Amino acid sequence: MDIDRRLYKFAMKQVNGLLTYDVPEDAVYSKEEHLRVLLAASLVNGFAEGVSQSLGGPTGETVLSYIKSQDMERLKGAFDGLIERNVEFLRKKRKLLRVPVAIDWHDVMYYGDPETDMVVGTQHKKGSNYAFEYLTASVLVDGERLILAALPISSRKEVPARVADIVARIERLKVRIRYLTLDGGFFSVDVIRFLDPRIRYVMHMPSTQKTRKMRLWDGRRFRYTTTGWKRKKEEQASFDVVVAYDKTKDYTYLLATNLDYKAQTILNLFKKRWGIETSYRMTNQFLIKTTSKKYVIRLFYYLFACIMYNLWIIYNQENPTQAIQMKLYVIGYIMNKPKGQPT
Repeated sequence: MDIDRRLYKFAMKQVNGLLTYDVPEDAVYSKEEHLRVLLAASLVNGFAEGVSQSLGGPTGETVLSYIKSQDMERLKGAFDGLIERNVEFLRKKRKLLRVPVAIDWHDVMYYGDPETDMVVGTQHKKGSNYAFEYLTASVLVDGERLILAALPISSRKEVPARVADIVARIERLKVRIRYLTLDGGFFSVDVIRFLDPRIRYVMHMPSTQKTRKMRLWDGRRFRYTTTGWKRKKEEQASFDVVVAYDKTKDYTYLLATNLDYKAQTILNLFKKRWGIETSYRMTNQFLIKTTSKKYVIRLFYYLFACIMYNLWIIYNQENPTQAIQMKLYVIGYIMNKPKGQPT
């Protein structure tokens, strides 16, 4: 079996479970033909409508109408099931035994009506201040950088609850968290109180009026207690903060943590989270484009991209392949495979 056909079969098997809708037996095109269009659109980072015109088979509009019919909770459950399969695959390879994990948000920028369902305001990027936003958890080990969870959020107020939800999902996957890294956007009393002492963590702490009045030298460690006026004393959070100077950025970090290491060691562990930028860039390369306002379509496309990214990570375990090579192999097979030919 040549590599392009093998990759095609592997990809189809990995993402098939995300299509939770049924196609009637007497329909002109089967679910496999739907998946073929979606797979091709993901690989070329294009629109399903345009790709379908090149491939033949169901139109993009037909595929989208089926995607819109999906129940979102069932879709999320199917995604969780596929993530579980991804984890089991790597665990059989003696991977994911005890790993550092990063939780972060991933913005998919939006250029339409800001009142659209699930669109949130965000930092200006790529010509927009609005995005569909997802919280993700990613492994921070080369060769094992799976996405372990992806949850949509409609407001930053949901963040503490969603962090707890993500940790619970990772625990259900039986992935042992060596330590958790979070950036300053996650810093809050509720997140700190949830993590400490449950999980080892390191989190970038934004400066406060209190810390701006303190002498902060590289290597200092001190105990910090929040003083938010809306909370009673017993509802505040107390935690350790280390001061770490980063020479490469000429920047001094305040890092909230329960790790018992020297400041520079903790900083180096925190900086490992920067590897998730590569994961996000790769996920975006598998994201199908759309102008639809329907949130179920947006969610489906994002989860599809996450599974395609994980597929690439998994395939690389035994067949080291650059993402562009994988795309060319599978697209070549899809374009040249005669309609109706068994895979």
